[in-house]
Amino acid sequence: MCAAVVQGISAIYGIGNTTVSNAVCQSYTNDGEFNNEATIVDEDGLTITWRGDDRKTQITVEMIAKTTSMPVLGDPFSVTINTAASYPSGAASTTFSGWVQKVSDRGNNKGFSSITVTAIGYEAVV
Repeated sequence: MCAAVVQGISAIYGIGNTTVSNAVCQSYTNDGEFNNEATIVDEDGLTITWRGDDRKTQITVEMIAKTTSMPVLGDPFSVTINTAASYPSGAASTTFSGWVQKVSDRGNNKGFSSITVTAIGYEAVV
């Protein structure tokens, strides 16, 4: 087994204005949707009424860890994102707030070890 040889300076770039504790955010995907949807169709099978309730936001964040302390399943998770596309309390916001649903750890030989955290939040669950 070979030991790593490090020469020079490492530069880690992240997404500006996006903050996660103990990590540098490399990418994120933020999905806002309704948790409960209902439609009514007419006699021709065409949708004539639609209703959406209980906004749900799911976010997946890929990041490079600054420390070994990372979120664990069920922990609260919050992140500031670049656009008002999260719905933590029913209104569009740049702050996601929810709970960790999935954690993935990925390593490779040509880059830094990365962590992917998927979290979910519902508008009425605070």
